[in-house]
Amino acid sequence: MKTSSYIPALRYHWLTGFYDFLLGITFPEKKIKQALIEQLNLTGNETILDFGCGTATLSIMIKKNFPSVRIIAIDVDDKVLSLAEEKIKQAGEIIELKKYDGEDLPFNACHCFDKIVSSLVFHHISTMRKRIILGQLPKLLKPKGEFHIADFGKASSLYTKLAFAIFRRFDGEENTRVNALGLLPEFIKEGGFQEVKITQSFGTAYGTVYLIKSFNI
Repeated sequence: MKTSSYIPALRYHWLTGFYDFLLGITFPEKKIKQALIEQLNLTGNETILDFGCGTATLSIMIKKNFPSVRIIAIDVDDKVLSLAEEKIKQAGEIIELKKYDGEDLPFNACHCFDKIVSSLVFHHISTMRKRIILGQLPKLLKPKGEFHIADFGKASSLYTKLAFAIFRRFDGEENTRVNALGLLPEFIKEGGFQEVKITQSFGTAYGTVYLIKSFNI
């Protein structure tokens, strides 16, 4: 299957190798991801899907906090998965990496995950693909399984509104429209999730990031 077109994390493939460094000096990535991990409320016995894992920063942080969880991490970008594989080796963790073609999630409605987590991914995805993916994800969760997401949403201040307006030029006006309008929680509900709640927000140099929690039916 052909991988769907996508915009790399920093828009251009040649910048991918600098992703972790640039994010680390301009964005409170670890703070947001740690808050997301705390929101997961893990016991250590779960099987987790990291959707759009990037360079695996979140997966590695989860494993270091909860070594006994099983994490399967997927992404569409070959280069970013290579970076993730190297980081995982250096961290000495066991995390299963899978290539996702951008069309069909590679699990065939398995209902095998306790929790799905996604960090700063959905603003890269077109409106149509958002709807499709959010309709597929509930089929991967066990009954009452949880979906936790961190992503950009409607600006909480004039500064973050201006910042996100600039940032949107990199990730595409169409891809980021749902986020900018604050509609991502509604899209999650339409996908089949329930009790969709915004739990925290973070003002950043690129816009306002929200944590969202929801449950499978």
